[in-house]
Amino acid sequence: MYKISDSKPFVKWAGGKGKLLGQLDAFLPTRLYTEDFTYIEPFVGGGAMLFHMLCKFRNIRKVIFNDINVDLIKAYQTVRDHP
Repeated sequence: MYKISDSKPFVKWAGGKGKLLGQLDAFLPTRLYTEDFTYIEPFVGGGAMLFHMLCKFRNIRKVIFNDINVDLIKAYQTVRDHP
């Protein structure tokens, strides 16, 4: 059975944040640990931060993500619609 905690980036991306996730955690507001919230990712790229947030915070109620690369967004939509 598929679980969100099994999710991880499926493409390598220039400028990816995968190796920086531990450092980026230090800058997250503490209220994210206690309040429901919408996660917005304006430049998703490979999605390292997106998947990290989804695995770390079960209180995310809505996700909005975007990227200027239309083909990349189509790839995410395809994975979403046909996992």
